Amino acid sequence: MSIEALYGMSEAAIAHRLKAARQSLVGATLSPDAAALDEPQRQAIRADLLWLNEISEYQTLGICAGTIAAAEAALKGYVAALSQPINVDLPDQTGAVFLKFNTLKNAWYVDDYIGSARGVLITYHTSEPELAEVNGTYGYFPLDLF
Repeated sequence: MSIEALYGMSEAAIAHRLKAARQSLVGATLSPDAAALDEPQRQAIRADLLWLNEISEYQTLGICAGTIAAAEAALKGYVAALSQPINVDLPDQTGAVFLKFNTLKNAWYVDDYIGSARGVLITYHTSEPELAEVNGTYGYFPLDLF
C-alpha cells in the first residue's frame, strides 16, 4: 500500500505537515523552561507529537524525573496517549531517575540520574524510506504533558 493511501494525504502534503511539525517541536525543544508552556502551546505540542506517532512505527521515551513516582506517572500518561495504557512494576528508588521505555517491546530500563534536566524525550522510529524524516528525537517536554 502506498504512503498516500495509507495516510490519506499526498506525499507533498505529508512532507509539508512533517516539516511544520518538526519545526514546531524543535522550537519547543529549545525552550529553556518547558514547564512554563501555556495551554495553547501544550495543545499544539500534543497535536504534533500525536501526528508523528500516527506515522511512526514505534517510539522510545526517555524520562528524567526527580522521583520514581514522577517518572512512572509521566510514563503512564505518555504511553497511554502514544500507544496503549500499560502497567509497569518499577522498583522503589530514591532520588532522581532516568527511565527509558520502548513502545514496540514494552520494555523499560531505570537508573539513577544526576543531571538537572526534568522532562520527557521522545524518539520516533520508522523504517519507511518515504517517511525517513519522522526519525528523530524531540524534547524535553513537560512530565505532565499528557
